[in-house]
Amino acid sequence: MITKRFRTIVTIFMTLSVLTFLLAGAPQAGAAPIVIKFAHGQPPVEEESIHVGVTVFKRFVEQRTGGAVQVEVYPASQLGKEREQYEGVQQGTIEMCMIAEGPIAGFFPEIMVLGIPYLYGNERVAHKSLDSDFGKALFEEMRKKTGVRTLGVGENGFRNFTNRVRQVKSPEDMKGLKIRTMENPAHMAMVKALGATPTPIAWGEVYMALQQGVVDGQENPVSVIEIGKFYEVQKYLTLDGHVYSVLPILINDKFYSSLPADIRTVVRDGGELMATISRGQNIRHVFNGVKILQDKGMQLYTPNEKELQLFREATQKPVIEFISTKIDKKWVDWALKSAKEAEQGN
Repeated sequence: MITKRFRTIVTIFMTLSVLTFLLAGAPQAGAAPIVIKFAHGQPPVEEESIHVGVTVFKRFVEQRTGGAVQVEVYPASQLGKEREQYEGVQQGTIEMCMIAEGPIAGFFPEIMVLGIPYLYGNERVAHKSLDSDFGKALFEEMRKKTGVRTLGVGENGFRNFTNRVRQVKSPEDMKGLKIRTMENPAHMAMVKALGATPTPIAWGEVYMALQQGVVDGQENPVSVIEIGKFYEVQKYLTLDGHVYSVLPILINDKFYSSLPADIRTVVRDGGELMATISRGQNIRHVFNGVKILQDKGMQLYTPNEKELQLFREATQKPVIEFISTKIDKKWVDWALKSAKEAEQGN
């Protein structure tokens, strides 16, 4: 016969079991939350796609972990410029950042393969290639070599030339111009192949360099040109789309691996969600941004296919030759193969 005392013990045990299940993964009373410092270089404005993505990531992770994780967002290069942000994530002083691929080349040269001029013909082709075995292997190699994990590959977009001197319609028009580039040797090789002078300048200093005439022009996606208000200091824009620029969502691998399994899953899912938002937001900004830049007084030129071929012929071969001397050529071959396969299946 079951005694009243036994029934009481069973009831207490079952209640504790249910509470343990319901509270699994939630922060214990008085326990400090796990803090993720998330840095990026763009201003904290509603229409800026990086900040929008980071804000969604913050809300997603904090809500899904029941407050067990707290995401602290540091926009506008508060924790350093892009190179310093990557270095901070690598060393573990910053948990996460979202930066363009340019400065990453100083830590992981293999990423220069994404700087092959005119590698991708449109966003769909770029997405298919980067989401394929090639893209996964490239960023896995970066994790192994640098200790920085990629949670997702966001979109900075196709880069275009601007300047204050003349409209650029052909490679010949680039000669003699001083062009700001990211700190990416492949981008610098491309500009040099066009007869211009490449000048690497950190993102936070670009507007002032253009304003003061330190450089004649720069190259960036339409969305960045708009957000950076370069229309105030640049007159001409050539929509040549010479390089597809990525925005990988980066996290210190040791920190990520140290997280409880359920929280790791939430952080991973948040990164993938953020990459999707970044790609969609950027495409929207490009189509809206072109009109905005025209309305702001910039003179836009879109090269035809014959003109694009001249740019391609002037830059692709020398850049591939340059990159092949810096990294294992297998990455160059794989990038070209992946792009071709993505194009054929487009």
